[in-house]
Amino acid sequence: MTFISATNKLLRHAQARVLLVGSGRMGHIRAQAMYSNPRFELCGIVDSNAEEAAKLGEIYRAPHYQSLSEAISHRPLDGIIISTPTPTHEKIITEAAYNGISIFTEKPVDETASKIRALFDITCRHKVNLCCGFQRRFDSSYLSLYHQVNTVGAIGTPLTASIFFGDHPVPSRSFLLNGGGNIISDCSAHDVDYIRWVLQDEVESVYATGTSSDEELRERGVIDNATMVMQFVKGTVVTLTLSRGANYGYDQRCEVFGTQGLATVKNQPENSSQLADAVGIHQPKWQHSFPQRFEAAFANELNAFADSLLLGTEWPVMEEDCVAVQRICDAALKSCESGEVVHLDRDETDVGDDQIFVSR
Repeated sequence: MTFISATNKLLRHAQARVLLVGSGRMGHIRAQAMYSNPRFELCGIVDSNAEEAAKLGEIYRAPHYQSLSEAISHRPLDGIIISTPTPTHEKIITEAAYNGISIFTEKPVDETASKIRALFDITCRHKVNLCCGFQRRFDSSYLSLYHQVNTVGAIGTPLTASIFFGDHPVPSRSFLLNGGGNIISDCSAHDVDYIRWVLQDEVESVYATGTSSDEELRERGVIDNATMVMQFVKGTVVTLTLSRGANYGYDQRCEVFGTQGLATVKNQPENSSQLADAVGIHQPKWQHSFPQRFEAAFANELNAFADSLLLGTEWPVMEEDCVAVQRICDAALKSCESGEVVHLDRDETDVGDDQIFVSR
């Protein structure tokens, strides 16, 4: 269900008055996208780090605040965009909901399936929208593949899918050792959400395994390369390979093979030039990283958020999508730790996170 404020019912083409919470890397991406979109009024930057909030606010001519409550007290708002670490989401979402403000948040909504359900319940009771960002749904290439599989039916019945996520540049050693965590929990969610959406199906079981690229990471239990194999209810088998170390550029590929064909999302180079000489055919590296590769998708994503605020358009990512993705990623982590296939209990409705898996 999508909610629209009484004020905006009368002002369908006005700007959406939106606050940005978080001035880190994603905060900079979101601020730029909002500032360049005439449908938004960037009403301020919130961050407990006042210096960073002030710097970002100066770039985009927006006031800065150290708390959400301080910002809310200054002026009416239609929405907030949350670009802060996941453990902070619960408090921010709850405060926004209590004040009648709709929310866009980076994935995941929260750290467990039960917490995600609880936050959707809070926002529903206060009649505000909770919109989670899964940017592949807004990327033109990934969207084209979705339509090839579902609208056109060009590949027949999907049998297998192969997805590759190669990160670039390699994160700092400090990030990997101090909070970067297992690559499954940090990097798999976007592709898991996307392939569920493409297949219009649920994951029945997950097997995952991983490795550390050097001894220091191995000693600290940091897995920076992993593979997930997901068996879907209708029979499709999906392999998702993840790596922190694609030193040749940001490597993002997806293939879905069916009874009548193959649909593919290929990599995008830094530019479209090509050199042919006696040595061979040469082309640029892939896009540098996710801000470059998904720049248009991030803009499309926020434009869809403006639609939800101003026009009451339904957000495409539902509560059940967010919960399912979290459960699948948790199952993959459990499989990686145990070395066993983990079966997801399809009868689960709203039980504790320690009960949502049945392993055989």
